[in-house]
Amino acid sequence: MAGSRRGVSPDVVLVVTLVLVHFTMYRFLVRWPAMPNFLIGGLLLAALHLRAGYAAFVGLCLGVLEAAMGLEGMGTISMVFTVLGYLAARSRDLLFADARYYVFIYLFFGTWVGEISLMVVMPGGPGLLKGLVLAPVSALTTAVVCGLAESMATNLRRP
Repeated sequence: MAGSRRGVSPDVVLVVTLVLVHFTMYRFLVRWPAMPNFLIGGLLLAALHLRAGYAAFVGLCLGVLEAAMGLEGMGTISMVFTVLGYLAARSRDLLFADARYYVFIYLFFGTWVGEISLMVVMPGGPGLLKGLVLAPVSALTTAVVCGLAESMATNLRRP
């Protein structure tokens, strides 16, 4: 019987890998503020391929996981990640054409909005002025690293 077997999508592997890298490198991520935010990058890449409701659910799950690492602000972090996942899934249709560089722009602005949102709503954060300086740097590194990873996953997806 000649049937085609479908394996796990490279996009799912990429998002799971980014989430695992985020949680295994958590100690390094909090020490250097310009490190890429792999969790937000993974959420944004998942939102590229999901409907808005599913992307919001993935955001909620990732927000709960992120809040569990710090044991504070569980509702706030979960809400930010849920809204970010929903808005990322809804906004991709406004931004996207067939050009690859749109993914980098999407990742940059999505990470920037996510970082600023977390800094604004979380008490005891680095402050808004410091956040306005650090958030674009983190967004740029996230866009480059996660954009390149997504580009490699796209090449694996093609026959």
